Amino acid sequence: MAFGYDGLQQITNLGIVSGTIINSNLASNTLANNVFASGSVTNSQIASTTIATSNIASGAVSSGNFASGAVPLASGIQTGTLPIGNGGTNISSVSGYNNKSLRSTYGGGSLQFDDSGLISMQVFTSGGTWTRPNGVTRIRVQLVGGGAGGSGHGEAGGAGGYSEGYLDVTGIGSVGVTIGGQGGGVNYHNVGGGGGTTSFGPYFSASGGEGARNIGGHTGGRPGVGSSAQLNIYGGGGRGHCTHGGGLGGISFFGGPQIGVHQTSPHTYDYESHCAPGTGGTGAANGHGRGAYGANGMVVIYHYQ
Repeated sequence: MAFGYDGLQQITNLGIVSGTIINSNLASNTLANNVFASGSVTNSQIASTTIATSNIASGAVSSGNFASGAVPLASGIQTGTLPIGNGGTNISSVSGYNNKSLRSTYGGGSLQFDDSGLISMQVFTSGGTWTRPNGVTRIRVQLVGGGAGGSGHGEAGGAGGYSEGYLDVTGIGSVGVTIGGQGGGVNYHNVGGGGGTTSFGPYFSASGGEGARNIGGHTGGRPGVGSSAQLNIYGGGGRGHCTHGGGLGGISFFGGPQIGVHQTSPHTYDYESHCAPGTGGTGAANGHGRGAYGANGMVVIYHYQ
């Protein structure tokens, strides 16, 4: 017995024996989504795995076709990863990444779990080459110039200047580092040696302090100053001529100079190395011996991911 289209319209799902109509009985594209009344086909009426992704046209199912809560994300049914372009991470597991942060890779095309923030530091007290560690994208650099030498009657050397800056190093592999040397200490009536300039490649620098008695017979040395960074300041100036005891050298960003002494013993140069980087040399007491040398400069580099 033949059925016309109008007759077929009278057949409901209650009139069809379960499993008697399978997808091979249906011609391609004969059932479009507009043929089904809203809610007439529920998930309980669809056998497991009978609808594959290849049966669903691209864009045919949108978020508006799903009732709220219809797809339980915690069920374990979902597999694979969601691409970054669709709002995902393209990462399937966080196992083994304790205390790591999710961040973009150098090229920006993917995400990864990795360390973030400050991860290490490096200190230069003599010249050399800084090489960017793997994964480092930014650095903070502190520089102090070399301290100048003191003279023989309390006149002290000036401290080196200070410079501090941040630098994006994603495109930088290495940078040459120059450390400003110490200015020499001298006897009375002589001019103390000046400190050298500290630099971090062409990016930041800090000049050295000026030696004692450089601008006058009884003056202390003037300080150096930082340049080219986000923060550039002067160091401390050296003390001038004094009747009793040695005048203290200029204070640097990192601390103070050698001790001052009253008369002949001990000499200030006996404790020449007991001072912070970049400080000026303390002057000798009352013409007894030479003034102390200044302190070498320094570069400190903090590595960030």
